[in-house]
Amino acid sequence: MAQQAQSQLQFPVRFVPYYGDTMDLVYDENYEIFKWDEPDCVVLFSVARRGNAANIHFDCDRAALRRVREAIGEFCEHLFSELEWCTMIMGIIEKPSVVRSVKKIGFNHIGSVDNLKVYVRLREWAV
Repeated sequence: MAQQAQSQLQFPVRFVPYYGDTMDLVYDENYEIFKWDEPDCVVLFSVARRGNAANIHFDCDRAALRRVREAIGEFCEHLFSELEWCTMIMGIIEKPSVVRSVKKIGFNHIGSVDNLKVYVRLREWAV
């Protein structure tokens, strides 16, 4: 497990830096991990800068499955509001249910590799 440095990103209270159990969240030393601050479920995000894009991954517990779209949508809005350099958010998705969710909140398919789909959401002024 990669050791995390003190977070350089400033997020509203809704997303807090997280240093606990990361479940199966994808990340390495270049990623910062945040938790959606909801008491009834656990949704974790890892985010890393790739040029002017934020590459994100998420994982959640069973209680959060019905709220994935809401959590991802809010996290994207927070990224765009907090990171001036961020013109797009990219995600590499395997599960069809997650694909359906992100398509409903403005992500567009830009490519596929094997069973993985690459989706991107652009900042509104960048369109």
